[in-house]
Amino acid sequence: MPRSLTVTSIAWKNVARKIFRNLVLALAVSLLVALLCFALLFTRAVREDIDAATRRLGADIVIVPPEAKGMADEFILESVIKTFYMDKLVFDMLMDLPEISAGTYQIYLHTLASGCCSIDEGQVIAIDPATDFVVTPWIKGSNHLNNGEVFVGSYVYDYLGLIATAKLFGSGVKIVGHLEETGTGLDRGIFMRLDDLDKIPRESLGNYTPGSISIIFLKIKEGADVARVVGKIRDINPRIGIMTRGSIGADVRNTLQDIIRVFSVTIAISSILAILLAWSTFTAMANERQREVGILRAIGARRRHIMQIFLSEALFISFFGGLIGTGIGHYLIRYLAGDFNLLTRLDAHSALSPDSLLISLYSILAGMAVCLIGALAPVLRLAFMEPLQAIKEE
Repeated sequence: MPRSLTVTSIAWKNVARKIFRNLVLALAVSLLVALLCFALLFTRAVREDIDAATRRLGADIVIVPPEAKGMADEFILESVIKTFYMDKLVFDMLMDLPEISAGTYQIYLHTLASGCCSIDEGQVIAIDPATDFVVTPWIKGSNHLNNGEVFVGSYVYDYLGLIATAKLFGSGVKIVGHLEETGTGLDRGIFMRLDDLDKIPRESLGNYTPGSISIIFLKIKEGADVARVVGKIRDINPRIGIMTRGSIGADVRNTLQDIIRVFSVTIAISSILAILLAWSTFTAMANERQREVGILRAIGARRRHIMQIFLSEALFISFFGGLIGTGIGHYLIRYLAGDFNLLTRLDAHSALSPDSLLISLYSILAGMAVCLIGALAPVLRLAFMEPLQAIKEE
């Protein structure tokens, strides 16, 4: 039998011999791995949701009133209903910039009231189908709107998809299409033509006044520098709110950084406790088996053989603890994430993917490394003890 298999079989028998004590260490490793796995999956889910939402808008630069940057983030990322306005002249001036390849704007209004049933919330958004590149790419079927027709987001469609005619601001409108799920605030939108705004009673428009718009989406030409274009926009109008793909969701990103710091401290403390438990466990093992090791050394076993046996035991214990821990981590992110406000606000989730499997592997390896670090000191002490001394000492 190969020597490596002999060492492995001896290590496995030793683990099974003291199963309860080793299960305690495996449990400690599993809790550490579960926390690390959950933290990495949580961070990945939030970041991916923010990045995906900004990509799905199709814009390089987003312009809003200066006081509305936070509100725009809440609508884009969290589907929170918001209304804010600025002068349409801002859009006209920005479209004169040579670096702009396409631009469109939207007007945010009130929520939809259905003729026979209702939904929780829905942002009414007036768009120009002729210039729009944010909404129409997500429409299933024709993206043309006629008088009195609207598109609805995927969330709204789940409630009103079977209704041919609903009421918008007291007037009947025809639902002619719906968006695929985007994972952004567009999913809760009801999209009407800009040309239909003048048909809405003035008292139904709230704070909106003719000549106002809510948000501007800009695409820049290929090769143009976003930072340079942003600088030009600020020169034109320093009193507007500017967001780029990287800055959308800044408040959420900052919150996430705080959460990561909390996770880091908790994981560091858990790692130290796991190291101490591994040290204690393997110190007890070394003391109990000191005479046994002395005899093995006396009949020809080398120091590396002793180290292989004990470190193999540490690997067995930590590996099985790591497997349990990754299962717990995935369970937490998939089935208990609804209790975390940040995930539910963003509708973020973690699906099984190569990235999540890589996170699981990384977490298991980290748990195994922590266990090995804790076990190393007592194992080295025992391996380098002289055989006669090991046999004589109790």
